Amino acid sequence: MEELGEIVHEFLMESHENLDQLDRDLVALEQEPGSRELISRIFRTIHTIKGTSGFLAFSRLETLTHAGESLLSRLRDGVQPVTPETITTLLAMLDGVRALLATIEESGAEGDINVEGVIASVHRQMSDATGESDAAAPQLDAPTAVPAPESFESDDAEPRVSLDAPPAPTRELPDDKSGRRPLGEMLIESGAISQSDVTWAVQRQVEGDERKLGTILLEEGKAAPAAVGEALQAQNKRSVADSAIRVDVDLLDTLMNLVGELVLARNQLVRGVAETADPALMRTTQRLNLITSELQEGIMKTRMQPIEHLWSKLPRVVRDLANACGKQVKLVMEGKETELDRSLLEAVKDPLTHLVRNAVDHGVETAAERLAAGKDPEGTLTLRAYHEGGHVTVEVADDGCGINVDRVARTAVERGLLRPEQLTNMDPREIMMLIFQPGFSTAAKVTNVSGRGVGMDVVKTNIERIGGAVEVDSTPGAGTTLRLTIPLTLAIIQALTVECAGERYVVPQVAVHELVYIDGQTTKIEYASGAPVYRLRGKLLPLVRLDRALDLPVGGDQNAYVIVLQADGRRFGMVVDRVLNTEEVVVKALTARFKDIGLYAGATILGDGKVALILDVASLARRSHLAAGPAERHAAASALEAAAKTGPVDRLLIAGVGDRRVAIPLDTVTRLEEFTVDRIERAGMREVVQYRDQILPLARLSHLLGVMTELDEERISVVVYTERGRSVALVVDKIVDIVEDTVTARREVDDDGLLGTAVVQQRVTELLDVRRAILAADPNFYTELPDPMLVEA
Repeated sequence: MEELGEIVHEFLMESHENLDQLDRDLVALEQEPGSRELISRIFRTIHTIKGTSGFLAFSRLETLTHAGESLLSRLRDGVQPVTPETITTLLAMLDGVRALLATIEESGAEGDINVEGVIASVHRQMSDATGESDAAAPQLDAPTAVPAPESFESDDAEPRVSLDAPPAPTRELPDDKSGRRPLGEMLIESGAISQSDVTWAVQRQVEGDERKLGTILLEEGKAAPAAVGEALQAQNKRSVADSAIRVDVDLLDTLMNLVGELVLARNQLVRGVAETADPALMRTTQRLNLITSELQEGIMKTRMQPIEHLWSKLPRVVRDLANACGKQVKLVMEGKETELDRSLLEAVKDPLTHLVRNAVDHGVETAAERLAAGKDPEGTLTLRAYHEGGHVTVEVADDGCGINVDRVARTAVERGLLRPEQLTNMDPREIMMLIFQPGFSTAAKVTNVSGRGVGMDVVKTNIERIGGAVEVDSTPGAGTTLRLTIPLTLAIIQALTVECAGERYVVPQVAVHELVYIDGQTTKIEYASGAPVYRLRGKLLPLVRLDRALDLPVGGDQNAYVIVLQADGRRFGMVVDRVLNTEEVVVKALTARFKDIGLYAGATILGDGKVALILDVASLARRSHLAAGPAERHAAASALEAAAKTGPVDRLLIAGVGDRRVAIPLDTVTRLEEFTVDRIERAGMREVVQYRDQILPLARLSHLLGVMTELDEERISVVVYTERGRSVALVVDKIVDIVEDTVTARREVDDDGLLGTAVVQQRVTELLDVRRAILAADPNFYTELPDPMLVEA
């Protein structure tokens, strides 16, 4: 139902545009009655309105436009000449169409608009031209001429309204030139007021009363406030014709470029004002910052369209191809709401069509072959779109036979694309990428679907032209996934600025999951089979050293940062020297030289005016050890899994209290908070803070455990525990980490506030007695908790 409403909305908007053009064309046709081009254009437009109105079951509108189309057909075929009377009749037909469209827009139906008089007038024009008598024409009501606007100078009891023309307007204020329906007319139609009262109010205006018509009616007690309010609201309601405009895409491109430059200037201004520390100037800059962000977001939205528009034609393509190939294929579409820039939609259109054709022709087997392989006779083709790592990824996946790597290799050698000795140094993924070579095809014969060796190379060429990438992943007997990665071309994104070997680089914020500081003591980089890894919450995280990947001077493993990233469905860490800040950056496209390197998605100008390269996270992962050495990574993962099986995995929050590490079970942590010291108050002998409309008791773990800490801090970190509406906060010096690991080498202790000690992350860690800590904050915490049975009742 919602889709039908959207279709009607689009129909109304397009029809209003067409009617305005038809008015101009008919007037021009009267001046040039012999213009075949004008007649044909008018005919096509009327035919379009007629066809759509029939589809939407607007029978009156269809009948009216059909009559006009018949007359225009005779004009186009030269059966009768174009005369002023013919143009007048066609213009009256357009007025009838407008009246019907207005009713449809207001109520969703055609109502009781009488168009029979206009239809009779159209038929009379055709019968007069052929010399037929009036008796031979359809017996319909004679058309009425469009009357002149009535005034309220008479005292008639009821207004006269012609069904063949728009309702006669009332006299309104002289300065009302908006084209809206007069307020008096709307009040009369709703039955809220009589015509004589409106006439009296209009006469008051004529005599010099400067008040508006609605004000006069309200203040003189002629109309109820509710009725006037509803009429004013309906009067100010924007029509469908005024709700949207068509804008040239080149103009949007220009606006996008200008906003990009504005964002760059904003960044430089913000940085400069921060150094001056002028309060008045800082407030103005903050306002400019907000306005620029809203403007940038609005401009970007004007170019965004859901990928569903691109996919709408593919069900028909899949059906026709499946029938031509004698196969059964079901199409599944996921992520239809994913939005793309309009220019990217156009660039991806042809490549995506080629990929779908290739999947149906080469990927999915026939029903008999699938049954023989133990599969469902109906194959499944899945289209999937999603945002990842600052890119838009579009996947075409089938559950067919997969790519035969040996067959691809043989075909490549036969066609002279490779020498046999080259195959020994290539992995299967590189061999599968040969299907994108020009002229490459494994089809046994040429058909109207495939076999000429064109299509897949077009995919690669078109995607790389916009700076994208194509990947293929296939499992024999299970299916193939072809992945289009559309990079950042011209966009404004949130980015993280980092420094490595004295150079600054930009990482798209959407690819960043978390940051970890490596001090070389409590946290350090390890090596598995020569590859750097980091133990993040008990799991080995493969690392990419940015300095090695970019061939920069190599730094050490201490005082560095690990940026945890996600790309190609894998999580990895990137080691950099410093993390600077986050800011909005404008992505500029790179020249072909930089694109060939394959490690950069674009460039940008930072707030200080310097240029920084934007890292392509996915390419960086592929270029590094993540794309090689699967045996070593598999062995490391197996070792980690084996270690996890030695005991149950504990989920702990590690906090620092003085120089001691304290572990708190994660299931007793409701949330982590920070408070400024000035928020701490005292209630008796205890410290409390006001928190979420409650008084939150505090317990300093340093006091409970007898640890000496500095007391001159400005902010405190707390661990909040909540149970059945009551909360307490445990004050710690710092939050160190969250651990999912097997806790080994436990030892019981008798110290107050501790359950014992254990080895966590290869360090001795004290296990907190949470119940004891809670009672230290609130001795009545458990005794005053409400009975859960009473709470449920």
